[in-house]
Amino acid sequence: MTTNYKYNPADFNEVLGLTTELTEFYRLHQEYSNERTQSKRFELEKHGMDLFFTIKARGVEGTLTRNLVYDLREYMEELLYDG
Repeated sequence: MTTNYKYNPADFNEVLGLTTELTEFYRLHQEYSNERTQSKRFELEKHGMDLFFTIKARGVEGTLTRNLVYDLREYMEELLYDG
């Protein structure tokens, strides 16, 4: 997998579920970048929603700061809608 993403999943080992969700999101993003099919797009968007709710939950419980939640969500949306 390409490792030139802004947020390293390993940096979130202490945050429940985020390392796994982020790793999977990047994997799916890489697959979609390599093969832009409708099914890969759907899979990426579906997992993007899972990641969105994981980030939101960690923000609500206070594990992630409000600014980090915002930055993660913005970055995730950039990757989802990069064209």
